[in-house]
Amino acid sequence: MEVLTLLEITAVLWGTYLVVTWWLERGRLSQLTDKTVLITGCDTGFGNLLAKRLDQLGLRVFAGCLTEAGVAELRQSCSERLQPIRMDVSSSDSVQDAFRVVKEAVGSRGLWGLVNNAGILGVAGGTMEWATKEDYQAVLNVNLLGMIDVTKTFLPLLKKSRGRVVNVSSAGGRVAMPTTGPYAVSKFGVEAFSDSLRRAMRCFGVKVHILEPGFCRTEMNAWEPIKRRLGDTWKRLSPETKAEYGEGFLLAGENGLAAVDKFMQDPVVVVDAMEHALCATHPRSRYVIGWDARLVAVPMSWLPTDLGDLVCHLLAPMPTPACCKTKV
Repeated sequence: MEVLTLLEITAVLWGTYLVVTWWLERGRLSQLTDKTVLITGCDTGFGNLLAKRLDQLGLRVFAGCLTEAGVAELRQSCSERLQPIRMDVSSSDSVQDAFRVVKEAVGSRGLWGLVNNAGILGVAGGTMEWATKEDYQAVLNVNLLGMIDVTKTFLPLLKKSRGRVVNVSSAGGRVAMPTTGPYAVSKFGVEAFSDSLRRAMRCFGVKVHILEPGFCRTEMNAWEPIKRRLGDTWKRLSPETKAEYGEGFLLAGENGLAAVDKFMQDPVVVVDAMEHALCATHPRSRYVIGWDARLVAVPMSWLPTDLGDLVCHLLAPMPTPACCKTKV
């Protein structure tokens, strides 16, 4: 009887918490037109969609683009409030150039929002052993070290406005799959950096929000480029490694990636979360986005290690290398 009473109390408290949280999260900031936001990685994907969304809402947006084509597309499709700028987050000189432009524009008002969205997938498919140190460095330079550089550079402007940092992590920052080593390493780093930053900036009134999307249909996750990069990775492997794994391993990896492509979700759900993190009166500290992130990645991250490994193997079984098939 006592156990039943305890469960009832827990259920009531949990339900009350959910209702109160839902009610608070409905609130929106007023005077959005007074606020300025910098978004990185606006050539395509989440960043491009968010820049256009915030422009429509009346915010002043600085949209960082890696390419001149990205700058031109946003300049043509958005209002004069939105200012696209060339920005390579992996280059400190480029980040400093962007900082000078934004600082001059915002003056003493400061910067309300920084959305660290720029990211690359890097080598995917295959297995951990195929990725080189250079593969890891390339992904870390953008996804993690670039994010850290941009955040530390713009933090003084965010302190002035007691603003918000929105860092795009991933469900891959919860569960590391053997086929996405460099990407998972970078996103686990994003999680650690964001948690540390949120706790450190609390006394300054700067809020830090983490987004953990599942698989979404964006340019980064486009099937053909991923397949092409996997083929290039296979070509550079040594003859010994190719013989060890066999072409059947490569084919099975390609088929697995093609299967994942069928379950991609609409990127708008991520943009909705980004907008909420920037414009809500009571935003969440962490947004878990997509059925795969909520129902697979998060529960797997809570499991004991060996049980989590078993679930990972059952849901996304790795092909067996040719040399292991012949062992007795």
